[in-house]
Amino acid sequence: MTRIYFTRHGQTFWNIERRMQGQSNSDLTPLGEKQAIALGQRLKDTELDVIYSSSLSRSMRTAQLIRGKRKLDIIPEDDFREIDLGEWQGKLMSEVEKQEPEMVDNFWNHPELYIRPNAETYLQLRERAGKKLEEIVAANKGKKILIVTHGVVLKTLHSFFQYQPISEIARYPKSPLSTSLNIVEKENGIWNILMWNDTSHYDLIK
Repeated sequence: MTRIYFTRHGQTFWNIERRMQGQSNSDLTPLGEKQAIALGQRLKDTELDVIYSSSLSRSMRTAQLIRGKRKLDIIPEDDFREIDLGEWQGKLMSEVEKQEPEMVDNFWNHPELYIRPNAETYLQLRERAGKKLEEIVAANKGKKILIVTHGVVLKTLHSFFQYQPISEIARYPKSPLSTSLNIVEKENGIWNILMWNDTSHYDLIK
């Protein structure tokens, strides 16, 4: 049995501004850093064998804060980066909603219809993240793994773990919350979700 602790990066300045991030980057806010530290405190007695992170700096910084004093390297992975939003990246959500209201609706509510030029689809995201995840599990059988990634990646992987079509993503909350704890296991070739979008460690934030 292999257990994976997934989380989303901490709150960023662009999150506050409601600016589309995708594979562009924004630094963690002071609260975002506290969220990551709190999750690290929650997991301080949890044995971890390896840590992977999206190669985007907001995720790498989150992983560093969660790692704490553990003597583990953080392995950056491009395949755990957020969905590539193309020309939307860096724009305010309100701006994008005015320019392409139908496509924004598809992005949140009809993921199977979300197809834009020079941007990644949900299916493409699930294929790259799912493939990399299977490679990591095959290389770390029986281990406990921490992976720091992004909201849309996690939402999309949720459908991967449940062997569902892309359209089912619309049934989930928009995105797991910042530094939420999501635990899955793979045993005998089957994925099982043990915990999803848990933020009880927010109580540790001072």
